[in-house]
Amino acid sequence: MNTHARKILLRLAVLCGLVVEAGAQSNNDEVLLFTYFRDNGKDGVHLATSTDRVHFVALNNDKAIFAPPTWPGQNLTRDASILFRDGRFRMVWTSGWKGRIFGYAESADLVHWSEPRQIKPFPASLPADDQPDNIWAPEIHFDPLKQDYFILFASTTPRERNDDDNSNNNGKKGSQYDNRIYVTRTKDFQAWSEAKLFFDRDFASIDAVMRRDEEHRRWVMVIKCSRDEILKVMPGRNLWLTFTGLDMDHLDFSPLEGPIAGNHSKMFSNPEPRKAMAEGPSLLRLDGQWLLVWDEPAGAGVQLATSPDLKTWTHKKSATFPRAAQHGTLFLAPRSVVGWLDKSAPKKETP
Repeated sequence: MNTHARKILLRLAVLCGLVVEAGAQSNNDEVLLFTYFRDNGKDGVHLATSTDRVHFVALNNDKAIFAPPTWPGQNLTRDASILFRDGRFRMVWTSGWKGRIFGYAESADLVHWSEPRQIKPFPASLPADDQPDNIWAPEIHFDPLKQDYFILFASTTPRERNDDDNSNNNGKKGSQYDNRIYVTRTKDFQAWSEAKLFFDRDFASIDAVMRRDEEHRRWVMVIKCSRDEILKVMPGRNLWLTFTGLDMDHLDFSPLEGPIAGNHSKMFSNPEPRKAMAEGPSLLRLDGQWLLVWDEPAGAGVQLATSPDLKTWTHKKSATFPRAAQHGTLFLAPRSVVGWLDKSAPKKETP
């Protein structure tokens, strides 16, 4: 069978839901991991693990596994997202509150890392009004249909910020932030596509993460509405769900469901509006259950909920995470390649 025929068969298999997302079912060699940062991301990327999917413990004696690069004005490691595929861990992160880059590095074992690189997805040729003020919360994904990687991130441009559509964080023209979700794609982590608007439903949004829902042959996306919680139209500081088909050349995000966590939802740890704010979500399908984590930075910190169907959620208020953990990503990896684990330790059976 030639290469062209194999690609056609793969495309049909993905569209028909026959190709299962890596890590959708656990096996004896896989471990559940969670990245996080603390203290504004100044001390590096941290890593935790869980054997019961409720209690997460820090690895590397609660010290960072990756140090921030010494890039002028871009020396933070916030919102790290890690994906394991084809024997490599790929990581992206927010390198600064302002700026036009995000960070990228890779590793075979989460211990030894490549030289970090600055990724600049918006070309310098764009008009000033279309250049980003910020690049926040890059999240890395693999697309089986296109056989490439895509990174979602949030940016505000002067054009969007000043267009007088009342979609800003505070609902007023000229607000500091009016983020939208953009995407850049790569096959080899050397060449990157130009940033392209990915999700825009006329409200400021950040922290987008997607997972394949094989049962319904679709992608599901969790996103934060970052508008103030007191606004009359689309009050925010909460998390929403939306869906699109497996073919990302034809995005049709619908419906928009929620909020599922944070303000104006049923899941929060503190009833005070600002303390109930939800952000930094991560989603993972594991053995028939969806795991959702999110951050309440002004409240009780990282939270966990589970769902069998993305409709009925159980808030696991007994869940525990490392001290002061913030905004990370859930992911699976073979135990044998995670350098921070004791390979001789007995494996605890997951209930």
